[in-house]
Amino acid sequence: MKKRLVLLVFLCALQLLVPAGMIYNKYDILKNGAMVKFQVRPIDPYDPFRGRYVAVNVPLDITNYSGRYGIVLVDENGFGNVVKVTDEKPAGELYVKSLSPNYFRMPIERYYMDEKLAPEAERLPFDEENRAFVVARIKNGNVVLQGLYVNDVPIEEYLKGKGE
Repeated sequence: MKKRLVLLVFLCALQLLVPAGMIYNKYDILKNGAMVKFQVRPIDPYDPFRGRYVAVNVPLDITNYSGRYGIVLVDENGFGNVVKVTDEKPAGELYVKSLSPNYFRMPIERYYMDEKLAPEAERLPFDEENRAFVVARIKNGNVVLQGLYVNDVPIEEYLKGKGE
């Protein structure tokens, strides 16, 4: 009976530690990761399981998509671009891990926001006047989105300002 109780306590602790570790990993990336901006073109798909989110498409200036790691070069304004893809884990360079094991796929795809504002984000005309970008934090190849901006204003504030 005592062994079963110990096993039960161990399993309960394990079930709490796994998500806590995942949350801490994201927190650590947000706190200590390199801040990089990526130009995007938002669209608003609907997923019955995930709800409304803004899909962000990061344009890439590469011709070879064969590789697991994308080396990111950051310009003087803080905007990043994947300039090279490789199968070798880069040492001493800023890089992102691919979402796909066979070819490079940028790990930035979704930005979750208020379901009422997401359709409005899709209807915004993105051009030279309305420039959209995401701010991401990168650490050890892992990426966490920090925010979606339109003309240097968080998209939530931008959309609320347009509605007033």
